Amino acid sequence: MNDAQSTIEACINEVDRLRTILKKVKAVQVKSADEKAIIKATSLSWFNNHRMPLVNIIGEESLSVIDNIYRKILALSDKSGSRKKFDTNLKDLKTYLSSVRSETITKLADTKNASNDKAPDFMALVRDSDMVTILERRWSECIICVNSKAPLSATVMMGGLLESLLLTRFLQFSDKRQVFTASSCPKDKTGTALQFKEWVLRNYIDVAHELGWISQTEKDIGEVLRDYRNYIHPFKEKSHGIIMQPKDAVILWEVTKSISRQIINFTP
Repeated sequence: MNDAQSTIEACINEVDRLRTILKKVKAVQVKSADEKAIIKATSLSWFNNHRMPLVNIIGEESLSVIDNIYRKILALSDKSGSRKKFDTNLKDLKTYLSSVRSETITKLADTKNASNDKAPDFMALVRDSDMVTILERRWSECIICVNSKAPLSATVMMGGLLESLLLTRFLQFSDKRQVFTASSCPKDKTGTALQFKEWVLRNYIDVAHELGWISQTEKDIGEVLRDYRNYIHPFKEKSHGIIMQPKDAVILWEVTKSISRQIINFTP
């Protein structure tokens, strides 16, 4: 993980930590000097430490909304603002930080040495010839969408392809305990591991990384693919103000090909 990615992760962790701290107290307003000190320290950490490395990569404009939210949080701390307003602002802040993480990763990705678009040997993973034909067709459709400059369609296809490959690899385990006991395995409210049919792309990627199937870099950019795939919902695209560009799909396709080959070549 590079410095810019580490910076974003630090910001998100600080926001999560502050939300947790503020939720521990039941008072409607935030009046505690200790709480206010942590709020101010978190906000000033953005302006004094975290912001500049990101400006150098994605520019001032991309950070303007985040700047404004941190300013709101600082102003609320001076007025003993309501705990609910703090949590709302912090929740929004995390959303925008996640979007900036996506933008940062895609801008840092190197597409100068694009890999071959030839489909991998799916037979090395899947013995069902009908399924192999489907996977090959999906691979070809990804290429068509990318070349046709249809980034959202391409991203949806990529996500579905990766889910299929990861699920197939997981199902090959005769003893699936290492999958369902992984710390990143999704669980219900009782702590029971969810079955595969209830998993989403994020779960597949997180567990695959924990088991050593894919690298940290692929995991990080795989999360970007997941985030962009969610913009299939028009209201989410509108609320986040993110418009996918053809170049984004080109970068994500490189990552999808890399993850796919790692999954197929990995020996449990």
